[in-house]
Amino acid sequence: MLKFRTSDGIELFYERSGKGKPCLYLHGGPGYWSKSFQHYSQDVLEDQLDMVYLDQRGCGRSGHSTDKHYSLDRLIQDIEELRQFLGVKSWCIMGHSFGGILAVTYTQKYPEQVDGLILLNATLHFSDSLNHQINQCNEWLGLSSNSPMIENTSTLMNTFMTTIRKAIEKDVFYKLQYENINTKYEMDKIDTRINSDPEFQKYIFASSDFFKDFTTVSAEIKVMTLVVTGKHDHAIGPTHYQRFQFQDAMICQLNCAHHPYAEDQKELRKAVFAFLNYLPQRQMTTE
Repeated sequence: MLKFRTSDGIELFYERSGKGKPCLYLHGGPGYWSKSFQHYSQDVLEDQLDMVYLDQRGCGRSGHSTDKHYSLDRLIQDIEELRQFLGVKSWCIMGHSFGGILAVTYTQKYPEQVDGLILLNATLHFSDSLNHQINQCNEWLGLSSNSPMIENTSTLMNTFMTTIRKAIEKDVFYKLQYENINTKYEMDKIDTRINSDPEFQKYIFASSDFFKDFTTVSAEIKVMTLVVTGKHDHAIGPTHYQRFQFQDAMICQLNCAHHPYAEDQKELRKAVFAFLNYLPQRQMTTE
């Protein structure tokens, strides 16, 4: 178990293994961890990528902030401090789900440190993805699924929580993330000791900084980007990626739901390695 201490004293957990280009993995949630991704992908990616698996502050095996220092700026600073701690000159950034917001924001702020940006079923606009979840659950529940987009964050979160409770009661909630419920059971076994700080998720969903439309930020990104999207991903929305505005992007649609690393490993590997071959040939050295 590897840890490093941030400038404000929080111990962050990470693991590093593999060979090739350094690549930082940023998990979703908000409030999840990196263990499940590492479990499924280490045999798929590590023969060509030097993978760094990070649990964000307040998440998984990392320390919790008693002062709730969970701002977007602080999370981005953690990533840059980790890069400096590891002595990595530049790396690829891979973000899944909520991790996409962190990946794009970090790339916008530190473009010289990012060799390639990889987004796996990532949301870049919480409101759009949460509205999709509400409408999709209502369709499965036999209710109206054509409601207008809810813009007000407080109203959106209240409606979202009400809808999710109904979806859980009717045992359709899992369908937002999984095509096969057995995959959910497998991941639940991995996640038994996740121990994330509940205040982390509360902070994220109450913060206007995280509810910005980051698709507009994507228009500023010049770093080459791979967008992997699941045709059956109703956690993000199967057409959410169409809002992205990256200047230089490859799009890869996989026949999976929200977790391509668990549901479509072969095609994910093919997409990632094809993308790596297109990246500028830049020597990955340490400082």
